[in-house]
Amino acid sequence: MTVPDRPRLAFGSWPTPLVRASRLERRLGCGPLLVKRDDLSGFAVAGSKTRPLEYLLGGAVAEGHDTLVVGGVATSSFCQGAAVAARAAGLDCHIVLPGEPPAPAAANLALALACGARVSFSGGPRAELDDRIRDRAAELNRTGRSAVAVPRGGASALGCLGFVRAARELSDQLAALGHDRARIVLAVGSGGSIAGLAVGAGLIGAGWTITGVSVSRPLPELGPHLRALADGCAELLGVTGPVGFAPSLLQAPGGRHGEPESSTAEERAAALLALETEGLLLDAHYTAPAFAIARRQLEQEGPPVVFWHTGGLVGAISAVLTAGIDRDAGAAIAARPDGGRP
Repeated sequence: MTVPDRPRLAFGSWPTPLVRASRLERRLGCGPLLVKRDDLSGFAVAGSKTRPLEYLLGGAVAEGHDTLVVGGVATSSFCQGAAVAARAAGLDCHIVLPGEPPAPAAANLALALACGARVSFSGGPRAELDDRIRDRAAELNRTGRSAVAVPRGGASALGCLGFVRAARELSDQLAALGHDRARIVLAVGSGGSIAGLAVGAGLIGAGWTITGVSVSRPLPELGPHLRALADGCAELLGVTGPVGFAPSLLQAPGGRHGEPESSTAEERAAALLALETEGLLLDAHYTAPAFAIARRQLEQEGPPVVFWHTGGLVGAISAVLTAGIDRDAGAAIAARPDGGRP
């Protein structure tokens, strides 16, 4: 079975742009640095999570389900996107948050609630969420609903198909720019993106290296998790034997995404550099660690490098507001050698 044979609901605007970061290249003195703008996927502010949601909702509707059960932290872009996608598809959405109520204030959660999502709490840590998601779906099914449980972040074999499709999209865009080889760098949370991308790259024989920067799972846990996702994805496609290549995995030096004080000074500086050169909004706790690695690879290992901007726009803006931009902006400008003059 091929990817086009799977049920899919079209939510995003594809292909997302692949753009050259020329101003940033001039600042760094090297290039080319390309940015895959999945932050512009065009559906709510779900970013790259729109890709798995198209297949997850397509499958749920095709199988006759009436409820989607997802889970994550209150700041999760996936939960927000899932709630909007479920409403668009005519399904109910239940979100399981870790810990105990009340829910932390978060713009992404507010968007999900605005689309009618219902929230419950697991009573336990984030590591147990997938089990609690399945428990919540089973509970709803006992009441006569037809609920489907989706692992956190949409990281399932079915969800990976969104990035199998994305691999072909990127390959065509790189070819149009005259590149048959590239270094791909992206942030990794739940893992469905990089697993699907590795399967897709293997299927088309792409001449890439892929580096995943884990902002959530520790690497000893992430490796087996990605292999299981890739194997399940290949099985859905009817492919036997190995189809991809093992991506390189790096641990983000800060804490886990969604936890306070989880970004480093380097990552915050990377986010500011991307903003003031290319107008890119990066979440200091998620996309910025990967951007910092992309910059390092460009400087140390050579071009072309593709930074896959997975989104996280709500988190990026919320972080700036939480930090108090009105208070800090003046001091930051005054500290510059040019005094902030153009």
